[in-house]
Amino acid sequence: MRVSYIRFPVFSFRFSARPGPGIGKPNPGNRPSASSSPGPGGRLLFRRTRALHAGWLLPLLLFLPACASTSARVREAVSLYYLGQYPQAERTMAPLIKKPNKDYVLNNCRYGSCALAAGDLPRAEQAFLAAQRIMSSVNTNTGSRVLGAVVVYEGVKVWKGQPFERAMAYYYLGLIFLIKGDYENARAAFRNSLFRLRSYAHPDRHLPAAQRYARVESNFALGYFGLGVCYLKLGRPRLAQANFQRAEQLEPAISPVVQKMCQPGTNALIFVDYGQGPRRRAAGMYGSQTVFTPTPWQAGPIPPIYAWDDGREIMGISNSDMVDTLALAQDKRWLTMDTIRAAKAVVGTGLMAGGAAVAGNSGGHQTQALAGLGMLAAGALLAASSHADTRYWQMLPRTVYAIPAALPPGENSIHVQVDGLSSPPFRIPVAGAALRVLYIRLP
Repeated sequence: MRVSYIRFPVFSFRFSARPGPGIGKPNPGNRPSASSSPGPGGRLLFRRTRALHAGWLLPLLLFLPACASTSARVREAVSLYYLGQYPQAERTMAPLIKKPNKDYVLNNCRYGSCALAAGDLPRAEQAFLAAQRIMSSVNTNTGSRVLGAVVVYEGVKVWKGQPFERAMAYYYLGLIFLIKGDYENARAAFRNSLFRLRSYAHPDRHLPAAQRYARVESNFALGYFGLGVCYLKLGRPRLAQANFQRAEQLEPAISPVVQKMCQPGTNALIFVDYGQGPRRRAAGMYGSQTVFTPTPWQAGPIPPIYAWDDGREIMGISNSDMVDTLALAQDKRWLTMDTIRAAKAVVGTGLMAGGAAVAGNSGGHQTQALAGLGMLAAGALLAASSHADTRYWQMLPRTVYAIPAALPPGENSIHVQVDGLSSPPFRIPVAGAALRVLYIRLP
């Protein structure tokens, strides 16, 4: 067993790489294999060490946000990914998914995106299964990890993503099973993408959380559409129709896509990722807040898509975008709202102001001056530690198009185009009534 340490002046973090459950085929008829154990991610344990002088801790806390910045290897993989060099991006990310650290889930999501775009389905499946095991665990960021986030820096927590990032991870897992023709496990994954969301019920922050928030049904149309496809292929038309109707209620423009999907003779379904998803950055005086940019209004409308089969245009699918991740990132229901950072910034600022006043009015009394300087230092430490965690999944697309098609038997050459950007031709062999599913990533 390999144990690695990351040491800080106040806490020591130990990542214990314990053998997790095997990443294999999930149980049919149930959700993909999951475990409440962190698995390969290991357990994050905190050990108290001796407290050091504030003069040592302040520079450290100011440096901590830089420690959480994206590594050079990740930046290289992201660049390769958006250049369309997916196999190279997959190879670049590969070493990072083996490290049982706080970025284990995030790196597996990044790697899964690269592997899926490169056509490496087995490794993409393994990566997203590894990520969802920890995403679905309730014991990942509890106890000492939360304490470390409160006292030191939020970035010490294991990344589990914003709700919209988790929904997209489940969608990709469902898509992989759909491509394999494993409709039961695809159904389970799409259903997991439709978890209930937290909506504001009362603006008074002094009320308990149970009274300020309400649980609401998901508005993730892409998940409902995927679930409808699974039920359609499983021979359960009523459930398929119910999920398709829900998807249409959320995104009325996709009605032609749903109608075409349900038509006899439809034997192919093409999913296309396009654009770049939301980017996360710190905001506020101490960087205690996070914002996702750009907004849908800044980025402009989602362009239509066009598709051809051996030079023949596939008609009626131009408005087939199923999701806008930029819009999800602006919707509070799809964000994890954490007020601890803001409180730390406010209290820290108050302590600094109070400490400055006490020290300034000491009248030559050394004890009072030292007390004021202590308050000032404590406030600076607290404010500096309020810097937000800005990690995010860079490979997410802005939108996902779904294109049903009725293809003739034999080899078919498919290519798509969005806003002047064309894909290379993809070969789809069609035989019989089996549904062929194709995934394309436009850079």
